[in-house]
Amino acid sequence: MSKFYIETPFDNYLIFQIDKKINEIYFAPKREGLGLSGELRKLVLSVFEQCNFSFFDYSLLNVGSLSEKQLKLHNFLISTECGETLYYSEVAEKLFGSRKYARGVARLLSANRFAFFVPCHRVLAKNGIGGYSAYQGVELKRKILQWESAAF
Repeated sequence: MSKFYIETPFDNYLIFQIDKKINEIYFAPKREGLGLSGELRKLVLSVFEQCNFSFFDYSLLNVGSLSEKQLKLHNFLISTECGETLYYSEVAEKLFGSRKYARGVARLLSANRFAFFVPCHRVLAKNGIGGYSAYQGVELKRKILQWESAAF
């Protein structure tokens, strides 16, 4: 498995772990691997430049090991728009029929292997911003949401 990096508008790097498909995307404070190049680099830069996630080719993600619930949440999140936010309880009701599954949604979100491109950062807690398991945690989530709001 190879690692590739690209600088983000959020003062850090996105790391792509790639075999035949993208197995994981995560934030890191330092470069890991080689600089991202080729068509994937162009797609990512288009997303950064225009805050338009439709440029990204989601068929590149290796979703084969996701559970049925993870895949359902994954597909829901990629259908959300830049600048859109939802509460954990709203996502739970829409996907699983009850707001009482909000904690379950939070657990599923914490296991998101495709940071930023499966935009779990758009899901908030009713009493605040909520958590973010990525490097820099809640501060990074704030930066991403501010960037999306400004672009939106």
